[in-house]
Amino acid sequence: MIYTLTPNPSIDRLLTVDEIQFNSVLRSHKVRQDWGGKGFNVSRALRKMNVESVAMAWVGGETGKMLADGLQKLGIQTDFVWVDQDTRMNTMIIEGEGEWHIKINEPGPSISSDDIENMNFKVSARAKKGGLWVLSGSLPPDVPDTLYANLISLLKSRGARVYLDTHGAALRYGCQEMPYLVKPNATEAAQIVGFPVKGQEGAKRAALSFLRMGISYVALTLGESGLLLATQSEMIFASAPKVQVRNTTGAGDALLAGMIYAQMQQMDLADVARWGVATGSASVETEGVSEFSFARVQALLDEVVIT
Repeated sequence: MIYTLTPNPSIDRLLTVDEIQFNSVLRSHKVRQDWGGKGFNVSRALRKMNVESVAMAWVGGETGKMLADGLQKLGIQTDFVWVDQDTRMNTMIIEGEGEWHIKINEPGPSISSDDIENMNFKVSARAKKGGLWVLSGSLPPDVPDTLYANLISLLKSRGARVYLDTHGAALRYGCQEMPYLVKPNATEAAQIVGFPVKGQEGAKRAALSFLRMGISYVALTLGESGLLLATQSEMIFASAPKVQVRNTTGAGDALLAGMIYAQMQQMDLADVARWGVATGSASVETEGVSEFSFARVQALLDEVVIT
């Protein structure tokens, strides 16, 4: 079974306007609402590929209830720890025909020590050999930066495979526990390795730094340029196809879901990278978060250039 843990989920609102102008009143002519959070996005993308998962999170209030109902309507199983404060709401404003956008992320609810203990109990109860866990996203206020590291240690001791996608101190501590795969972007990687990650050479150098920590797979995302996927013995650079970008939110999560799908099919490293980039590219073409059709992913596979 696949489990996705989203410590700081959100309701993602997408507002479309004719033109973004500062210091003026903007009138939206289209509103879209998605059940967001990086782990939720992975679960949603996996569902598009007919892969089941259980979405776990701290949620609270009316927005938390909306999240629970929304995910269940999408056919995604949930196992939540309910907290006192409301789940956050994030807002993105895009131009209908332009390229500018504004994104505002709220901090999220405070999480108590009891909430953390309850989540640890849920994870421990589900942690089994052969399980696949995606620990993904930022941590809410008051949650220790070592949360992911502690969970990785627990899950690995039970024989589970852990994918980590976060940033800052949470990523640094998590890497020390050697998860199966980490997925930083260039900025997040630079904060860990201590030098700017620019171009393929910079990406290769950064990937080597992560591999030396004992991590099996490094998926270093490079935005529109594509993906560097590295193991202890091989590196693959997958160039992204040219597509019309509508919404980049959740694209990295869709990419991760595509790689997980390919690994489940026991594909080689090049095809794992190809499926990841094709899935992420299909995702940015839609207005939704981690939305795409499986047929579109398949159509884009041949447009991903592998080096």
